Amino acid sequence: MKERDIDAAVIRLAGLRAGAQKVLAREFGVILTPDKEKDRLRLMRDLSRAPASCGPEILPAPARGRVEAWAPREVRETAGGSEPQHAGFEGRNAARARDVFDVMAEQAARRGGTAPFTPGQADAGRRYSVLVERHSFVGLKCVSVEAQARGSSGSGGGSYMDAVLHEGEVIRRLQAAIGEGWALEVTRNRGGNRRGITVRRLVDLVCLEGQSVSDVLKSHGWAVYGDVRTKAYKALSEALAKMADAAPGFR
Repeated sequence: MKERDIDAAVIRLAGLRAGAQKVLAREFGVILTPDKEKDRLRLMRDLSRAPASCGPEILPAPARGRVEAWAPREVRETAGGSEPQHAGFEGRNAARARDVFDVMAEQAARRGGTAPFTPGQADAGRRYSVLVERHSFVGLKCVSVEAQARGSSGSGGGSYMDAVLHEGEVIRRLQAAIGEGWALEVTRNRGGNRRGITVRRLVDLVCLEGQSVSDVLKSHGWAVYGDVRTKAYKALSEALAKMADAAPGFR
């Protein structure tokens, strides 16, 4: 075989490999990163576009990353009583940045399963993340919390601090609902690198740091399949359900 024949065979194999990658990516819902820089930038821009149901006013923002459609709802009075209805402007959906709950749902779909958390459980995790992040940036600037909470007439400071204190109380209520039990406990020391994972740590790593359950298991030395993964998902879903009950509707 001549050198040019070898080169031609390599090119054909590379083409077959690229074609197989595209087929598998389409089958499993994986987005391939292009090799060329201009194609990569175009992909980033395209992925940052809001779904059509959100309307044209939400412009693409690559720094924001991928977004998902979200249907805002509110309870409205109807002839038969009250019921939750779509409340988006002109019937449109809102948009939100994709997060770890979307990633885990996508992972479950690739494994042939269903979303591991109900919409209510995922919403509780998202609310907890927003509350903790927002509350951590509250600036008291050395002013007495008690004095601001009492407020002074016409200043508006009391109203602000009332909201801050209430938000802190909601966070404490959510964390109390999580509890301090074990999601995965090391019962036998066999010289491995496994570390126990409390339910509170599991919730914080997922909701506050954006790690998937698999990421948490790997970082603590656990297997990411079988009964171990099932047990971790169960612990997280139960904690999220308790959080949803502890502070319903608060944002």
